Amino acid sequence: MQDDILKNIEKLNKATMESAKRLGEINMRTFEKLTQRNMEVVSDYLEGSMQQLKAMGESKDMQAAAKEQARLGTELNEKIVGHAKKTAEVLDQVKGELTDWAKDGMNAVGTPAAKGSKKAA
Repeated sequence: MQDDILKNIEKLNKATMESAKRLGEINMRTFEKLTQRNMEVVSDYLEGSMQQLKAMGESKDMQAAAKEQARLGTELNEKIVGHAKKTAEVLDQVKGELTDWAKDGMNAVGTPAAKGSKKAA
């Protein structure tokens, strides 16, 4: 009987470690993707700022400078919207991975997520 208990504890520990490792991998991939997204946003902001300064420095006409700044602002806004969409895609993917991870965890402990929700209803 003690052997069975020890085997069950060993099995549980192994499953827990595998689950924690999988969660760590999901978190690391997410961190890398979001860091890349942030670096691209910062790069676009810096580039946009440099273009704004260049436009102001080279312009001799205030109206032309304002028009160029408006164009550059619109261009930067479009890039930022694109970054926001890509970030939403990353987060949606992570949501799916975490959902699968949680369902697998529930199944591993013998409590299928679908059955658990039906019992509560």
